[in-house]
Amino acid sequence: GGNYMKKYLFLIMSLFIALYLVACGEVVTEKKQVESVSTAKDEQSSDVVEQVEETEDESEIRDFNEVIADTDNLKATLISIEKVVDTTFNDEYYNVNIEIENKREDTIEVQAREASADGRMIDDMIVFSETVAGGKIADATMRIKNYDGDLPPLEDNLEFILHPFSFDDYEFEDDTKVIIEMQ
Repeated sequence: GGNYMKKYLFLIMSLFIALYLVACGEVVTEKKQVESVSTAKDEQSSDVVEQVEETEDESEIRDFNEVIADTDNLKATLISIEKVVDTTFNDEYYNVNIEIENKREDTIEVQAREASADGRMIDDMIVFSETVAGGKIADATMRIKNYDGDLPPLEDNLEFILHPFSFDDYEFEDDTKVIIEMQ
């Protein structure tokens, strides 16, 4: 008797669920005849093109291609420094592009410390941390962006300590002071 009741209850519950899904899934559509379509966009399309051309990002790239650090553990080559002006978001920043070669067997993390531009400390403006596997080369970008005001001009020099470290070897230390002359 108990099995019959379970099957009967299951059948009734399944029927209710099926009816519920059918009732909720019903969509009513109404067809209408459309004579013509016009938009304000058609009339203003030439204005939009002009605005897009005006808001393209501007950038100044200065190529260096010079080695800034070469130790037993790593080699760092400054590729370029690019000043980016993003007019869309009213933002500006520098991208310092560095190629980092890890000469070690283990993975290292490379960061910048004690950074200054033209003698003014900019540590709080630097975003830079690059992981490089053992025996590999990575294209790293150090971003310099002032969230609280104007971007430093970078007229004379950019100084920082290139700080590599290893999570596998906590005693590994190989800091290199880097000075990039801008003139």
